[in-house]
Amino acid sequence: MSDAGTPGPDKPTDKPVHTIADDLTAKIAAKVRGGDKPSLLTDLTDLTDEPRRPRRRGLFLIGTAAAVATTILVGGLVWANRSDANEKYSATDQPLRVFASVAPHAEILKHVNDTLAKGAVRLTVVEESDGVNGNDVVEHGDADASYFQHVPYLDSDTKDKGYTDLTVAATVHVEPYGIYSKKYPNVGQVPDGGLVLLSNNVSNFARGLYLLQAAGLIKIDHQFGDTSADALTITEKNIVDNPKHLKFQQVEPAQIPRSLPDAALGLINGNVALEAGLSPTKDALLLEKGQGNPYANILVVPTALKDDPRVKTLSQILQGPEVADFIAKRYPGSVLPVHEGGH
Repeated sequence: MSDAGTPGPDKPTDKPVHTIADDLTAKIAAKVRGGDKPSLLTDLTDLTDEPRRPRRRGLFLIGTAAAVATTILVGGLVWANRSDANEKYSATDQPLRVFASVAPHAEILKHVNDTLAKGAVRLTVVEESDGVNGNDVVEHGDADASYFQHVPYLDSDTKDKGYTDLTVAATVHVEPYGIYSKKYPNVGQVPDGGLVLLSNNVSNFARGLYLLQAAGLIKIDHQFGDTSADALTITEKNIVDNPKHLKFQQVEPAQIPRSLPDAALGLINGNVALEAGLSPTKDALLLEKGQGNPYANILVVPTALKDDPRVKTLSQILQGPEVADFIAKRYPGSVLPVHEGGH
């Protein structure tokens, strides 16, 4: 999901967050050995060898300086404030670190933290853009939870990477998948042999095929809503009729909006569309149905934190009527709450 290249003034480093932490610890140790006493509030950015500027991709920490300062214990040069349940994760008296897609996930979490939580739970939101997998971040202990994916994606990622301790804590919303085009105002005008861009991950590629079937462009040997493992991992081999001889190309999801001028159609997830400045309800030629949709987005936590009071409180809020109302008002039709609002 990240672009290749050498870091420079306009391209931040591509180091994963756990590697940056290791480098930072080593540099703090070097300062201490040299007789210096680094200040966590003023020196952290300097120690990373990166200029002080907003980062445009990778991990973004949204929180106070104090929250950042609790991350590293200089005296012992180790990660501090870890959970008693598992040393990889933060302690129950610390903010819960949640990895999230920028929109709508991080925006929803910020609303929870700023307006709805009322001190019942504190959050540090770790924003994702291109190139970082939230399940890897949680697995390595660089976040306590993630909110960016649906169950089919989690199942596919778990099978591919061998995760054993990630569990669903809350089911929150659906981001309807959409068919988009810069060339054609409706799907009926797509020419014979037209190029269709789909996600390069297994679960969302299958999701795209279901939507193309709903548009009448292809026929496949399963129906949308089937939650069996086979149905959620269909491929081009499951296409039984392609009357327009459409060609399919798998692309990194974030690249699809930028590549629309070069294709007949692009299949784009709701959060990716929002981040690209698209309005699903206005710009999509066809949107997925919300009813019976197996692709609801979820809060995922490690098994070690499934009974953590912060997780239970956050789950209750995310599945409550106030969040449902916020989603319905902030993203009308573009993001659909799973649970009913209070109105």
